[in-house]
Amino acid sequence: MSDKPQRRLAAIFVLDVSGFSRLMAEDEAGTLNQVLAQQQSLIAPAIRSHEGRIIKLMGDGVLAIFPSVISAVEAAAGIQAAAARNRHLQLRIGITLGEVLIAQGDIYGDDVNIAARLEALAPLGGVALSAEAYGQVRGRIPYAFEDLGLHEVKNIPEPVRVYVLSEELTSLPSLHPVAAPVKAVRAASASRRRAGGPVWLALAAFTALAAAGGGWWAAGMPGLHGAGQAASGAEQTRPLVAVLPFTAASASPELALAVTGEVIRALAAVPGLAVVAPASSRAAAGLPPDQAARLLGTEFLVSGHMPAAPLQGIRLDIRSPSGQAALPPRPQSSLSRLGPAAAADILTSFSQPLADAAAMPPVPDQALMQLLAARSNLASGRPQEARLALEQALQLAPGLTRAKVLQAELGLDLLTGPLASLPQRSAKAAQRLEGLPETPGTLRIRALAAQFSGAPDMALTHARTLERSFPNDADGHLLRAWLLQMEGQGAAAEAAYATALRLNPVPPALYRSLRASMLFDAGQEEAAVASASEALALEPRAQLAQAVLCAGLATLGRFDEAGSACAQLQAEGLTLDQAAGAFPYGAGAGPGSALQRLRTGFSLAGLPGRP
Repeated sequence: MSDKPQRRLAAIFVLDVSGFSRLMAEDEAGTLNQVLAQQQSLIAPAIRSHEGRIIKLMGDGVLAIFPSVISAVEAAAGIQAAAARNRHLQLRIGITLGEVLIAQGDIYGDDVNIAARLEALAPLGGVALSAEAYGQVRGRIPYAFEDLGLHEVKNIPEPVRVYVLSEELTSLPSLHPVAAPVKAVRAASASRRRAGGPVWLALAAFTALAAAGGGWWAAGMPGLHGAGQAASGAEQTRPLVAVLPFTAASASPELALAVTGEVIRALAAVPGLAVVAPASSRAAAGLPPDQAARLLGTEFLVSGHMPAAPLQGIRLDIRSPSGQAALPPRPQSSLSRLGPAAAADILTSFSQPLADAAAMPPVPDQALMQLLAARSNLASGRPQEARLALEQALQLAPGLTRAKVLQAELGLDLLTGPLASLPQRSAKAAQRLEGLPETPGTLRIRALAAQFSGAPDMALTHARTLERSFPNDADGHLLRAWLLQMEGQGAAAEAAYATALRLNPVPPALYRSLRASMLFDAGQEEAAVASASEALALEPRAQLAQAVLCAGLATLGRFDEAGSACAQLQAEGLTLDQAAGAFPYGAGAGPGSALQRLRTGFSLAGLPGRP
């Protein structure tokens, strides 16, 4: 992991418990328990579910960053509403939008100080926004803010205008939105009725698709430091294109987001373009073009709008350093054709060859709806609902490969599934996909299963096929980086990892977890511990990161911390052999090898078994 500081535009979120010092003086142990319970059960899950990244937990407070102000405000509103309903400790939250300097897992900059000052100005149970943050949400979310005017704040030369959201959060059992004009509501409803299909009515009920994406890891979080070196020269020559989340006049926002993901997935096999992954694309939702370009590291932006019923097509706007072009919407016969048709328009605009449309059989609209619902449920932490939706999708379309792949990924769960059965789960996932065509999902699972079965050459063969056939699959490059590092090919692993981050500059949570494993393998225990800690701050159930943290701390001689880190693994009855088995090294296990250092670390930390 590079130690070079990075600058990033982010929504900065500061939360604090009101009256903490007084409460501690009255009941130190009880107050501390309440604070920790509130952080674990309410605050951290709400931040993670809105794609936020926890930078630090500060006793009575939390510092986090979000990819957009809208996600930060929605997380804050949800936290305050739940705290009021459940009689938790009272909180204040401040949010601003600005550029931060990210270094060594922390963030710096004047805007961090502004967010802290805003938190102090927020009413009890309320949220305070700067003018910059308010400008991003005004008229776009269903909450009413009060303008408190300009305020002088400590160490900031210019006064800060403050907007607050307060009374409705604490006085009602749930948030009440600002009422939309009756005329607009009726027009939208009439338009949806004209679209006619139960397809659109059902899709309007889907939620959290913004977090569903194409990540095969079954979880996602933004904000990882850069890879240790730049992507290869050949990779850098491919123009990087970001397809930003589409908007819609009459269709549901969830449908527009879902179609955006379909467009990006349809571009996975294009060799002449590098395409930003869905998770990072969603992180730029609602940002002005210049800010989106800075966040994603590209000057090529594609935005889309559905001006009428979805089957009437998508109007595309393509922005590049040489100017801007608009493409009119093209009507389609089915929902499954919207994404490929828009992808074809994008390819034409960039003078790239078109994919063979005949090779992509249409999917019944109802089956596609269930597939999208499964992705949504999985990203929202509802695996049982996701399984049910996938079963329904396959009843409607028994040959739907994407649904079968998602079923296999759900069973695999590399991020939060138990380490003890990871080799067996990878083999079972591969068996479920036998006979299916080569897709990004099938190739990733086959590569992983081959590595766990002791066939590293076959694993890398699958990973390289994935690289050639689907050069825009960011998760494929991540997997290839991990496999290369396991085989002792450190330089090639770093190049593959850099490519993964170029395609996914605001990457999902497992990137931190696998990066921690790679760093431990390379003998960089301090950096491995830092990366594993970041992963666990975002997803406490990330067992691979927990294992790296446990072994890394022990290797560094920090035995008390290592014992605490391993306590959760020990509580689940994990043995040393089972923990080591989740790291399928194929490049030797002699004295001084990464596998031997890992086993020694586990033993020193207290896992039962012979090192």
